[in-house]
Amino acid sequence: MQVPVKSEYMAEWKNLRVLGKGSYAVVYLAGVILPKEHKWRFAAVKTSNRYSFSFDSLQKEKRILELFKGCQEIIQYYFCQYSLEESSVICNLFMEFAPHGSFGDLIRKKALEEKEVIIYTHMLLKGLCCIHREGVVHCDLKPDNILLFPSSDAHAKYQLKIADFGLSKTRGETNDDLGKIRFRGTPFYMSPESVVGFMEAPLDIWSLGCIVIEMITGSPAWCDIQSQQKLIWKLGFLQEAPKIPNELNWDCKNFLSKCFVKDPKERWTAKMLLDHPFIQKEYPTSSTFNPSSFFSYDIVSFVSHKR
Repeated sequence: MQVPVKSEYMAEWKNLRVLGKGSYAVVYLAGVILPKEHKWRFAAVKTSNRYSFSFDSLQKEKRILELFKGCQEIIQYYFCQYSLEESSVICNLFMEFAPHGSFGDLIRKKALEEKEVIIYTHMLLKGLCCIHREGVVHCDLKPDNILLFPSSDAHAKYQLKIADFGLSKTRGETNDDLGKIRFRGTPFYMSPESVVGFMEAPLDIWSLGCIVIEMITGSPAWCDIQSQQKLIWKLGFLQEAPKIPNELNWDCKNFLSKCFVKDPKERWTAKMLLDHPFIQKEYPTSSTFNPSSFFSYDIVSFVSHKR
């Protein structure tokens, strides 16, 4: 049983179901009643376990998410509430609930049309611009860590938001694993330099390239690799990039080649890629950031939508 303790924001909430589990935390769909309100709203609540590393991880994620208030392409953090469970302090992060699941669920069903690929890649690039501007490296960018929200854009079915900053590297953190052969994030989205411990913004760009291939083909970029050992060999020693499908047009192939430049110092940045001809097909002028609203998708509209 959780007993509330002093928090930055007090709200009554009820766990409705588990949305996901990891080694550091459990994410619940929760019904929330805010102070002085009498209606339930939906939120996602990420809850630490009783181990100190779990609590510390969520505290770090909280600090990171606070940097991105108002960025439409990043999951929005609302507030944090603490509780006691068997003498352990539990951290509960309240965030936007994604009613349409993950981007991974979407692209595993079917490959996307080129126009959709451009629209969603544009969203991810805008999110990465925001992340990298604050000196943060996501370190685990993949379709399952990208969530789907209703879109206000008539040309896009969904608004993508980057989530799960549990493995992220922040400004000032050193590359403690430099020289060690290991995976910090999900192996099939890691870059050659990251395998040997160099975790900087170009890693996220490489991961984005892998995601673009997956959007287009419906299969992971390294779908022909069956083991992590073989992938380590290709990335860490041969410094190979995933194969770019032959059937793609020149603009798309060139875009991917900029994501997969071997030297991370020469790899294109998110800001540079926003001006690439592949993106400019649909976005000839730069877009501005639109702030997300507090509890932008509440329980009433969700229930009405499901009906």
